[in-house]
Amino acid sequence: MRAVLEVTGGYLELSGRMTRHEVGAALVAIAEYGEDEDFSPEMLRALLDEEMILMAGGLEVRDTGSGAEIKPGCCAGLESWRNWGELLGGKAPWLGHSPEPGVEFAADVVRLSQDAERPESLACEIPVADLPRLLEGVRQDLLGFLDLVRRWAPDGLGERLAARFDEHFHISAPL
Repeated sequence: MRAVLEVTGGYLELSGRMTRHEVGAALVAIAEYGEDEDFSPEMLRALLDEEMILMAGGLEVRDTGSGAEIKPGCCAGLESWRNWGELLGGKAPWLGHSPEPGVEFAADVVRLSQDAERPESLACEIPVADLPRLLEGVRQDLLGFLDLVRRWAPDGLGERLAARFDEHFHISAPL
């Protein structure tokens, strides 16, 4: 399980292992979300005043055994990554649409498929008992991303941007 941000051409994993170039691409994608104009450094400054910051993306799940990958659906956002904790109570969080990921509960396992309307598609099975550890891993990766934003954001904006991202995506609070 990993936090991903939608960027031109696919998804970018957010973590403390990102390169400077990847952090820059992530900042551009966040700043350009919903904008019709080309990126400018002023767009990053504008994020500091936004009422709500959104990140297109979410959590991606990979099953290394089957090779299945469940990517965030359209309109999913990283702002709701903590909602995956609802799986612990047998409730399916919003995972996007087009296609709409499928969520099934069986015994002590959550089965995720990329398209609920195609049950024959590859699926990932996650033991419910593993969810807290997996979500904590996502949280640690996002904390690493915040550290890189602090260090590498341009124009001295790092500390302020990291604080705003933490505020909007509820990263540093314990699970």
